[in-house]
Amino acid sequence: MSDVFVSYKAEDRARVEPLVQRLEGEGLSVWWDARVSGGEAWRETIAENLDLARCVIVIWSKRSTGPEGRFVRDEASRAQRRNVYLPVTIDKVEPPLGFGETQALPLTSWKGDAADPRYRAISRCV
Repeated sequence: MSDVFVSYKAEDRARVEPLVQRLEGEGLSVWWDARVSGGEAWRETIAENLDLARCVIVIWSKRSTGPEGRFVRDEASRAQRRNVYLPVTIDKVEPPLGFGETQALPLTSWKGDAADPRYRAISRCV
């Protein structure tokens, strides 16, 4: 079981990786789809890790809130049902309908600084 599961749109991977690295640097175990190995049944692997994580950070971006973000919304729904949903925005967007009742933490234009108050807020919530 991971401490944190990170849900995001794959095209945002380079923007999400610094967050994963910072959280791991704090000693947290983080699972994200970059961990899926060749030959794995990726849907089952994602579902298993999503359902076992203690916290699910859902990264809302222009891509994940758009029509191609259905998988992210599905993961966010599972996290909400388990009360482990932590929304984070990396673009100036609102979470999709049904996900806006939980305060999203902004991380727009974050440069990876662990001392940044926006990152510290996420770290505290996790």
